[in-house]
Amino acid sequence: MSSFLRILFLILIICFEPVLKAQETVINAGYISDYDPLIYNGKQYSFFVPSNTGGDQFFEGPDYVTGSVTIRGVKYNYVRLNYDIYNQQVILQFVNSLGAKNQIILSDAWLESFSLNEKYFELIQTQDSIRKIFQVIGDGQYRILYRWRKDLMMDGFVGARNHTFSPAGKEMSLFSEKGIKIFTNNRSFCALFDTVIKGKILEYIRHNRINVRKASDVTMDGLVNYLNSLSSQ
Repeated sequence: MSSFLRILFLILIICFEPVLKAQETVINAGYISDYDPLIYNGKQYSFFVPSNTGGDQFFEGPDYVTGSVTIRGVKYNYVRLNYDIYNQQVILQFVNSLGAKNQIILSDAWLESFSLNEKYFELIQTQDSIRKIFQVIGDGQYRILYRWRKDLMMDGFVGARNHTFSPAGKEMSLFSEKGIKIFTNNRSFCALFDTVIKGKILEYIRHNRINVRKASDVTMDGLVNYLNSLSSQ
């Protein structure tokens, strides 16, 4: 290789290396430079509830867990996250350059997806043109979507004045080329399909003793994989 080609090769590596690295950014757990404008782009998280409130506003408890987040096509691994399902906000915890912990709300405009506790979430545009956070199960023509929520209520005891967060509840939907369709039980789930495959789906559900309201993520992943196998036939 001539000297000119060697120099040209080195220039190309130098120019394109940052671009290639930017496609999947890996960051040490719990630390993000507060000079990174892509991920450090949100408001300070501060949500105050009445004193003596029972429970919490988070998906699976107040502790931040190690997960990943994708923002404008760039994936950040090993970051500390939590999901406030009462306010529908994804919270990033990080250590700034001074060594102090901070929590910020990740920008809805830039956030694309995130994962925590082996669950995967995406921001998906619904029929009302609003991007909402859904837990996504499956990958194909059909996917199962869970929309999680909590309510803040008065304590149920007579004469009580304290507030409490309800247990996490979910709205279940089927995502397909026909859009997002809500279902509540086995019957309404099967009703979403054409007669041609409805019988096969019902047989699969009965054979595997599936109750879609109570089924685990693993069970629902198996169901949605079966749906996608039918669509490919």
